[in-house]
Amino acid sequence: MTVRHEGPSPERVAAVMASVDVWWAIAGGWALDLWLGRVTRGHHDVEVVVRRRDQAVVREGLAQDWRLRCIDPPGSGWRALPSDHVVEPPAFQLRAARDDVEFDLFLEDVDAGVWSYRRDRRVRRPVDEIVVAAPGGLPVVRPEVQLLSLARHAESKHEHDLENVLHELDASARDWLVDALRLTDRDHHWIDRISLTP
Repeated sequence: MTVRHEGPSPERVAAVMASVDVWWAIAGGWALDLWLGRVTRGHHDVEVVVRRRDQAVVREGLAQDWRLRCIDPPGSGWRALPSDHVVEPPAFQLRAARDDVEFDLFLEDVDAGVWSYRRDRRVRRPVDEIVVAAPGGLPVVRPEVQLLSLARHAESKHEHDLENVLHELDASARDWLVDALRLTDRDHHWIDRISLTP
C-alpha cells in the first residue's frame, strides 16, 4: 500500500525544533504512527506541542527565517502573529512557515510540572509523562494522551488511529484514557470499546 503525505516529514520538523531550546514533541496522527514505528495512513500536516509559557522563546528561535501565524481568538481564522502578541487561553494554535515547510504548534498548559488538558482542566498529568520517545528516537505525545485529543472529533481517520493503536496500549494507558474520557465525555462511544479490549 502506498501512503501519500502532504507537507514536510516529522523528521524535518524535528530538525527545526531541535534548534529551539524548549520542551517539545510531535503530536497528532504522526505521533501515533511514529510511536507504532510504522506509517498506517496519510498525513496532511505535522503538529508539535510546546509549553504555552515558552511561546516567546519559540517565536525568538523561529523569528529570523519563519513566518508565524495564529488563530486567536479561536474560530477567527489564521492571521499574522504580531511580534508583541501573547496567545492566551482558549487560543492555542500557531503555524510556522518557510519556503516549502509548514507546521503547526500547539500551546500546552503546564504549571508546576503538571500538564492540563486544554478542553477540560480536570484532566491532569505530570508533564514528564506526556511525552515518550518513539522507536526512531523522536519525542512524541503519548498515544493515550493523543487519542484523548482526537476523540473529540468523530472522523474516520481518528477511528483508524484508535484501531491501530488500541491493542498496542498497555492496561495502564487504556485505563488512563477511559478515565479521562469518562470525565470529559461520559457517553463517548470509545469508552466501551477500550474497556473491553483484552
